[in-house]
Amino acid sequence: MRLNLNSHLKLQQVLAPRAGQPRITSVVPGYGNDTLHQIQVRYAPNPRRSRYIELVYTGKIGEGYYTDHVNFLSGHSEWLPYRPYQEYEVLPYKLTVQVPPGYQVRSTVRPSQQKAGRWTFQGTTSAIELTAFVAKQFYETVSAVSPPITLVKTGAPLARTDSVMLRQGEVITAFYNRTIGRQDPITRFTIFLPGTNRGAYGLLDDATIITYPDFDVAKTEDLLVLAHEISHKWWGYGSFHDETDWLNEAFATYSSLLYLQASGDEAGYQKELNRLAQTTTGTPPLWGFDRYKYEYPMHRRVIYNKGTGILHALRTRIGNAQFLQLLATSAARKTSTTTEFLQLVEQVAGPETSVWLLAELKR
Repeated sequence: MRLNLNSHLKLQQVLAPRAGQPRITSVVPGYGNDTLHQIQVRYAPNPRRSRYIELVYTGKIGEGYYTDHVNFLSGHSEWLPYRPYQEYEVLPYKLTVQVPPGYQVRSTVRPSQQKAGRWTFQGTTSAIELTAFVAKQFYETVSAVSPPITLVKTGAPLARTDSVMLRQGEVITAFYNRTIGRQDPITRFTIFLPGTNRGAYGLLDDATIITYPDFDVAKTEDLLVLAHEISHKWWGYGSFHDETDWLNEAFATYSSLLYLQASGDEAGYQKELNRLAQTTTGTPPLWGFDRYKYEYPMHRRVIYNKGTGILHALRTRIGNAQFLQLLATSAARKTSTTTEFLQLVEQVAGPETSVWLLAELKR
């Protein structure tokens, strides 16, 4: 068994009963191109004996993941070990957070236990996405419609823009449940607003983190961010390390454009498609794309932008009804490789379309 752990964390102890002496080395790159500890533990073959590995480590989270009012641990703060190249491996978890008196903890699910500064959460999510927010004060509101959308904010009381965001979250979720999520709909969702100005992240555990303090969905660009991140409820099973990341990011990007168009903003939909298309000239094929041969902007141009254009071309080719059927089935099956998606395209739209799509991916 190998496990990666971010090297800015100090590894104090590796406990692996009935295993040989652990081997610890440094490896590059890791998730986000950071240096990692790699811990290798070897066991003798004996499938009848239970095995576990316990890592004891300490450290500070990076800047941008805390302020004077909140400290948050989640996927992009890289605070958890994971199997190499399997950050998005879906796992059951139990997370216990202990805090000093006067502090509270929130996560993507309600606590299964809570007493005297100790919160315990249980669920199933991506390996790096266990989430905990620690603060003295949280401001919360819940939508009045089903499925319930909870908005959790720290740092400042809820404002008018937050109420507008909650209503848009309700409308976006309802749209997705009718379309891409109709075979696996959202039954609850949480939007976290920590105000740390570090980005926006969608989580598999029916939640998103929007950190921008000036976020306002009255602006099209912010509305698209919210729709993109909500759609990651379904698009988060491809690998971060190869071309299958388009199954995460291009699908989320195009889902947000589908919502924009459905909301009546056809001009905005076309404008955004044209903007993305202008960035893909001279880019390498999406099929087999190796992100580590290029700087990050090329990854965005190929995985996000080129992938979005290919999905638009696929929708144009097979029609809206069949395209939405394809997305809904892919979402329900948690498609994680491009080959699986091509096979699904063949089932839904026929072998000629699958061959055409492969050619587009290799173009």
